[in-house]
Amino acid sequence: MTEPAKARPIWVELEYSDGRRQTAKGFAMAWTPSAVYAQWVEFSRAREAWVRPDQCTRRELAVENGKGR
Repeated sequence: MTEPAKARPIWVELEYSDGRRQTAKGFAMAWTPSAVYAQWVEFSRAREAWVRPDQCTRRELAVENGKGR
C-alpha cells in the first residue's frame, strides 16, 4: 500500500447502490494496485471509501498568487 505524506487531489466517480452516479472533488489518501482509499465531502460530512482506480482522475489544485486571492 502507498500512503503519501500529503494526500493527492482527485476527482472520484461515486457509484451508489440505487444506480446513481456522482463526481466529487476528493483526495487519494492511500492506494494499492487494485484500489484507492478516497476521501470527499458529501452533505457537509467527510466520507471515505475504497474505490476502484478507474473511478479516480487526477485533479489540480488552484495555486494562490500571493496577493490574498
